[in-house]
Amino acid sequence: MTRALRERIGPNQAKREPPYRTPMELTPEQQKTLADKLGGLQNYNPVVLREMARKDRHFFAPLIMAILSAEFRGIDFFGRFTVESQEYDVPWHMTLAFARQTFDESRHTLLNMKLLEHLGSRVGEYPDIILGPQRDEIPPEELDPAVLLARVNVALEGFALTTFEEIRALAEQTGEEMVAHCHDYNMADEVTHVALGDYWLEKLSQNQPWRKDRARAAQQEFEQNIAMVRQMARSYMAANGQQEAPTP
Repeated sequence: MTRALRERIGPNQAKREPPYRTPMELTPEQQKTLADKLGGLQNYNPVVLREMARKDRHFFAPLIMAILSAEFRGIDFFGRFTVESQEYDVPWHMTLAFARQTFDESRHTLLNMKLLEHLGSRVGEYPDIILGPQRDEIPPEELDPAVLLARVNVALEGFALTTFEEIRALAEQTGEEMVAHCHDYNMADEVTHVALGDYWLEKLSQNQPWRKDRARAAQQEFEQNIAMVRQMARSYMAANGQQEAPTP
């Protein structure tokens, strides 16, 4: 019998050229260079960068890289999820839906890579922002497709939808037409991704209501963590005299 994918491929073996690098993996010299570009390592946060880009277009590049980092991880996650979820005997049409979502994440990655070039940057100039725990840090019981759908498709992709709308609005206000155009496409995909999560969560829970309850609890916890991170960024901006502009 064919071994499960997780038994054939070790956790966190996703490859990229240039390789993934978080800010903490940079050398002291590289950290200093990044801090000089951004006015401090603490500014490498999408919420903070969005407000910095409002005043200086040069900060659009690190903002787009922060988004692109998550898109690369989206390819890694959904590609693996498409295969591994079959071990839970999910409907075939769900497998097809998430194979399509993997393609969407690939398109988002390509769009943002081209945006980086348009903005005079490249993949590797800025480090990666990694959201959430790594694959081998997730307890087996939380790998239930229903739980992953609630956390990733409903909560995280819902957060991405809000983020893309904020970036699109900012780009329109500052005359960055290419950024606005690409994120308009990305937003359309995220609407579908959230809807996919809601739809298949309901389907997977029809005969097991407890599954939905557990998944929604995981979703709420995840959303609270995201809200806490965003609030920390807002508090930092307020402490440094920056006021977050409202999204129209």
